[in-house]
Amino acid sequence: MLTILIAVLAVLVSLGSLVLAYASNRRSHMPVLQFMWESGQGGSSEPKWWLVNVGTGPATNIVVAQTVRTGLTRGLNGEEWFNPVLVPSIPAGGKLALSWLGGTMGFECGMGASYTDVERYFYTTKCGDDVSMFFIGLHLPRWPLLKLDGNKAVKTWWGVEDLSGPQWSSVTEAHFRRRRWLPSRFGLCRRLGGWADPVLSYRPQ
Repeated sequence: MLTILIAVLAVLVSLGSLVLAYASNRRSHMPVLQFMWESGQGGSSEPKWWLVNVGTGPATNIVVAQTVRTGLTRGLNGEEWFNPVLVPSIPAGGKLALSWLGGTMGFECGMGASYTDVERYFYTTKCGDDVSMFFIGLHLPRWPLLKLDGNKAVKTWWGVEDLSGPQWSSVTEAHFRRRRWLPSRFGLCRRLGGWADPVLSYRPQ
């Protein structure tokens, strides 16, 4: 009996070690993006919004979008997101100017960014009223990054000069079919291209 107990404890310790090693490995290359306002005082540059990677790994497949107002919570929860823009990857410690947002600090919109790490796991940052929240998983809409039926739902950053003109690709949670077996803490999706990825159920207005 004692031998069996020791063997069971050894298995449990081994499993615990594997879980800790996996979590440590994930954190070692986890991107965390934050929205930052730079006033440009002192004449060094024009005022603008920046997206800064304060995490430990590169952020890839970054989509920046806007909403009228965000509750800074997991999931979409009635939020309507629009004007998605695909931007280049940002390395750990790097930053990218969001020039199309203009030089106004309070432009009366919430902001959000969805992105993945090197293993294609999703992360989300939401910003509203000068408060930012970071979430594991996809808590913004899942727009197709490539062409769908000959059209692109997400514009590329070098093709967007400003926000003049009509909104594009405005969507809510009703435009997606979420996998009910996916834990709600992961939002719409856990991994880009994974089993729960709702990209094929995307339906534009």
